[in-house]
Amino acid sequence: MYKVFIEDLEFYSYHGVSGEEQKVGHRYTASVVFSVEGTADKTDRVEDTVDYGAAADVIQRVAGSKKFETVERLTMEIGEELLRRFASAQDIHLKVAKRLPPMTHIAAEAGVELVVSRKPA
Repeated sequence: MYKVFIEDLEFYSYHGVSGEEQKVGHRYTASVVFSVEGTADKTDRVEDTVDYGAAADVIQRVAGSKKFETVERLTMEIGEELLRRFASAQDIHLKVAKRLPPMTHIAAEAGVELVVSRKPA
């Protein structure tokens, strides 16, 4: 088993509790680590692993496909789609953060981390 990762993928999307957030949108980052049962370390074939370019496309597609109120739901939707798309991924650790979130305190980002795993057959 090995890990494939993407750090701080940036995208702009329209999620949030307020109608204004869903209208104006916000900048987000996503980081993901896949635990992979693949053979690309031996075969040198991208088909035998998680293609991180394709994974980035999935993240951006899911984030742009519909609006969510919570970063929790957005993150889970992304994680579930990544697991469906990449059969060799056993566990996916995913972090999605909203940059400069709209709140009374100043924070560089706020968000959610979660792990989605394959269920035993």
